[in-house]
Amino acid sequence: MKKPLVSVIIPLYNHEQYIKQTIESVVKQSYDLKNIQLIVVDDCSPDNSAKVVSELANVYGFEFIVNEKNKGICANLNYALSLVKGKYVCITGSDDYWSLNKLDLQVSYMESNDNVAVCSGNVIKVDSDGIDLPLDKQKKSPARTYSFENVLMRDFPFSTTCAMIRKSVLDEVGYYDSNLKIEDYYMWLKISFAGYSIHLLNDILGYYRIHNANTILKSWLIYSEMKKIIAEYKNHVIYPQALRRLKIVYFPQIAQIDKKRAVGMLPAAISHTRFFYRGLFYLLKPLNS
Repeated sequence: MKKPLVSVIIPLYNHEQYIKQTIESVVKQSYDLKNIQLIVVDDCSPDNSAKVVSELANVYGFEFIVNEKNKGICANLNYALSLVKGKYVCITGSDDYWSLNKLDLQVSYMESNDNVAVCSGNVIKVDSDGIDLPLDKQKKSPARTYSFENVLMRDFPFSTTCAMIRKSVLDEVGYYDSNLKIEDYYMWLKISFAGYSIHLLNDILGYYRIHNANTILKSWLIYSEMKKIIAEYKNHVIYPQALRRLKIVYFPQIAQIDKKRAVGMLPAAISHTRFFYRGLFYLLKPLNS
């Protein structure tokens, strides 16, 4: 039986040291490269990312787009989606990489579950050198299907870098908001709000890299963008709870980098949660200690 085509999009910026491993984890899938459409979009990386990918594109024959000016993650994804030919779409970070049976496992599940619009799986967290982080830094979640309420409340341990989406659902709900600086949470809310199921497989599907470029320093930007995203659902009955939950979760991260902003979040963050007590510790901790 012929396998359905899977389109894989890799938005790339400044990851020359990681992108080869990312690409090779796609083209060497057990699913077979003939069943994969790979699209890599470089958003004006100032490093040697474009050179690395160009050499790989000559070997494996995938589509490689180099922007003449920086467009941002969402605009790049929207353009890549206009080129997609597959039944399913995967979008992965240019610093992460996949288990080699990822696509086989996901396509098998999606073909048997027509009601599911998105599926992902568990990941192993690795450091900048690709070495597994200690066990206390890892988390494996059981198989589960998520509702819109789960996603809005962030009861949603979901790996975006390993997600697979039905292209027909993307066409129905629409693509990404190019005004946003983060993309994944926006789409999961939009898809689940439309009534579609989002499922997490129990399997380990990939490796999520923790390094300096994706550290705590981006916390205020991510928090601000996510606050804008959930505001689109402000008429939903659980929106006030979702906004408070967002503030609770990001309070300790903001407290590490900007005490003034953290003080502004403090009233909403007060709770009997590990997030609040950790944030309070960072808030009271002297900057130089």
